[in-house]
Amino acid sequence: MKNNVLMNAIAPHPPIIIPEVGGAELRKVEKTVTALKKLCNEIVGLNPDTVVILTPHSSLNPYFFNVFSGETIRGNFAKFRAPEVTLEFDNDPEFIDELNIQIKKDLGRLNRLPAGVPLDHGSGVPLYYLDKAGYKNKVVVINYTALGKKEHNIFGKKISETAQNLGRKIVFIASGDLSHKLIPEAPAGFDEKAHEFDDLIVKSIRNGNYGAIMDITPGLRQTAGECGYNSLMVAFGLIGCEPLNNEVISYEAPFGVGYIVAKL
Repeated sequence: MKNNVLMNAIAPHPPIIIPEVGGAELRKVEKTVTALKKLCNEIVGLNPDTVVILTPHSSLNPYFFNVFSGETIRGNFAKFRAPEVTLEFDNDPEFIDELNIQIKKDLGRLNRLPAGVPLDHGSGVPLYYLDKAGYKNKVVVINYTALGKKEHNIFGKKISETAQNLGRKIVFIASGDLSHKLIPEAPAGFDEKAHEFDDLIVKSIRNGNYGAIMDITPGLRQTAGECGYNSLMVAFGLIGCEPLNNEVISYEAPFGVGYIVAKL
């Protein structure tokens, strides 16, 4: 199934890395910004037909994967005091329709968000850098669910099968931040063991040992207060939990939240 998946990546989504939002604070996340620019330039160079992004932060349906519908998807950063920063991409309704068919047996159906629902920051931040890199092709944005790792893994497999069935060359981006509890000033509080989650993710991607990530316990996830694990489960489903082109481009946590930019 890998033939139609040109790249499988994970990207963070803190609005503070948007220059118009972060301002002077941007210097504290320079590694992440540089890495995202590198990643998105590479994606544009691959010229995929469609970029599929899985986000944690649009509307959550516990039982069904939400997908942005309509011919065009749009967003801005008005919630983060930067309404002048806008995004607009062509959606891929044909891909969505085929994916809906593919998941019927195992996952029921996609839940289609009404046309015009604005993009969330989980998708908007990676798309900002993709837009700046010059990406002009289609984008599909999906929110994960409250289902288990097995279901998210199956969903990733169905994304890959959909790409193959349609002859689509795709790039998949798993949007997610790692632990939110790395320092006392972190937004979700502090846990001295939270770094274990990030350490394991970074090490395992570098080594291509995705089984170790699959085996992370619910307890460690709760300790970390993360929002990227389900996104990774979908990403691993695309490639059968085997590395496609694994590389950690950057990792840092200047505000107590782990930001990783990597290819899987």
